[in-house]
Amino acid sequence: ALPIPKTVDTFDDVELPLGDRINLSFASTTVTKGRAKAVIYATGMSSEVGKIAKKLMETNKAKKTPLQKALDKMSWVLLGVAIASMLIVFGANKFKIKNEVLLYAIGLAIATIPEGLIAVVTLTMSLGVHTLAKKQALVRKLVALESLGSITNICSDKTGTLTQSKMVLVRAWLPGEGFFRVAGLGFEPAGEVTKKQRLEPPTDARINFVQDSANDEKNSRVASDDGSEETVVVNASNMSASLRRIAQGAALCNMSEIRADDETGYWYGIGDPTEIALQVFASKLEMGKPTLTNDDNQWKLVCEYPFDSSIKRMSVVAHNAITGEKVLFLKGATERVVPCCTGRQDGEQVSSMSTDDLQEYLDPQIQEMARDGLRVLSIAYRYLTPDEESLDMNKTDREEVEVNMTFLGLVGIYDPPRPESLPSVMECYRAGIQVTMLTGDHPETAAAIARQVGILQDEDDEDIDGKSGEHQAISLGPLVMTAREFDRLSDEEIDALPELPHVIARCSPDTKVKMIEAMHRRNGIVAMTGDGVNDSPSLKFADVGIAMGLTGSDVAKQASEIILTDDNFATIVR
Repeated sequence: ALPIPKTVDTFDDVELPLGDRINLSFASTTVTKGRAKAVIYATGMSSEVGKIAKKLMETNKAKKTPLQKALDKMSWVLLGVAIASMLIVFGANKFKIKNEVLLYAIGLAIATIPEGLIAVVTLTMSLGVHTLAKKQALVRKLVALESLGSITNICSDKTGTLTQSKMVLVRAWLPGEGFFRVAGLGFEPAGEVTKKQRLEPPTDARINFVQDSANDEKNSRVASDDGSEETVVVNASNMSASLRRIAQGAALCNMSEIRADDETGYWYGIGDPTEIALQVFASKLEMGKPTLTNDDNQWKLVCEYPFDSSIKRMSVVAHNAITGEKVLFLKGATERVVPCCTGRQDGEQVSSMSTDDLQEYLDPQIQEMARDGLRVLSIAYRYLTPDEESLDMNKTDREEVEVNMTFLGLVGIYDPPRPESLPSVMECYRAGIQVTMLTGDHPETAAAIARQVGILQDEDDEDIDGKSGEHQAISLGPLVMTAREFDRLSDEEIDALPELPHVIARCSPDTKVKMIEAMHRRNGIVAMTGDGVNDSPSLKFADVGIAMGLTGSDVAKQASEIILTDDNFATIVR
């Protein structure tokens, strides 16, 4: 989770989700930096965390599992058989009940009761617990094991369960060059950066390029897709100046580090998740900060203007000892970077543009990336003037420095799905289990991830907006709702829906409980996954509460029946 900057602006919408109430600071949350004065309007059980505790105490899971119901039914049947057996014995003796007849009848009735059944059931479940423990699932209550085998609905959180909980840069866009795809997941700097370009008629230059590519298949591969476009793997030999510059900005305007563990070789990041994603991207192009600052490249940071949540941008001044150039790199939210720019890098040329024209030029690309659930950042640069090179930049106000920038491009970052999430969801559907995503994220992000992991499929997309296309899943409709829309529905209206939503975004604890209640009214057996304190009421209310072992809070673990030690959705399906 990323820190959220708080403001003093008021809001008029009483139904605004808790996550969007950025003028409130909630109890039990952590202040990462800054100072403020606050007005306390709720304490104890009246606070939001108090309401969760109250809901947790009110939740009473008295519902019996199918096995318990079957055993109850069998006990009544056996009681009837025992009574009938006694009556048969008494009838055979013409109801002349003597001591030996009575003992025989009682013995026959007792014989109908399977005394070892409970022991056999307990032993069988214990073996199941042992098997699940080997598969990274700890069972806290035996009864949950039987319920897990009868599940009809799984309500899952997104972050860390269906996704990796690691921010990864997967796409970049440069003016005049278009989109670049970035392969590879996690923090390991391994993955190709590719670009699609139109096939040109054979020319001498084209033939030479193909011949050069053939000589270095490992670093540059050309693959024809449909006869009109080709996919080119970008490397040091064919990297454009613009892409090289944006990689330098991603690496140098960055305070994070990525390292490999000496013992395990596992890559991990140190610093802000967004900056780690940028550093990994630059490293995939062999232009990470360690590479740029070594003796061969000799880049050195001269000055840093740190990220400020009020202006949502950061900049650094870097000096290259080889070329002597001093460059200001700027990164941040697009709406804060564009006003600092007076032009855009268009190939080898710089095109002058006004702020409004540049924003209008970028909007379609930003919208396309946002439709796929990507968090979009912008990168810009400029050379310092001769007068600025003689100044002490650490004593210069950033408002005087972050001007006349040249816009370089956009990068798209998101928390990618786990590779095993899609096969696991598909296996659930083949088993007749409906998977529902209940998340606190924005609807666009939630729907994009839901489509990638298979929760929203092609036929679902057509139900959502009545047409097919690449980005249908983000259109809100019957299968994708916000918590506000779902909470407005009465129980009767929810029961009248032909199908419950597959994705609910901006969820509150009450929304999750309301969804589970709706599934119960449809005779569903529900498993709920969660990791936070706000998930604890729904974990306790569900038939099977599944908490995350790595990132889960102690409250969530106490409210659950099963704990996943690897925080992986696929573990539930195994």
